[in-house]
Amino acid sequence: MEDTSPEIKLIFRGILMSRSEAERFLMCAEMFDTARCLALTSMPKDLSAADQKRYIYERTYSEPLPEDFFSRK
Repeated sequence: MEDTSPEIKLIFRGILMSRSEAERFLMCAEMFDTARCLALTSMPKDLSAADQKRYIYERTYSEPLPEDFFSRK
């Protein structure tokens, strides 16, 4: 859905870009941490450690975890 006017997009981008690189990085890191916490709270409680990792990966990246992931060294 695209309901934001181009003018508002420019204003918002200006506000974001007026922050320092460190501030923008911290914003992204905090958003990632929040999304991970939300995924963790929605995870079924009876999953094995490997299935927990698979669940978090799939919720984060919206794609299946490669089958050989746990056998890689």
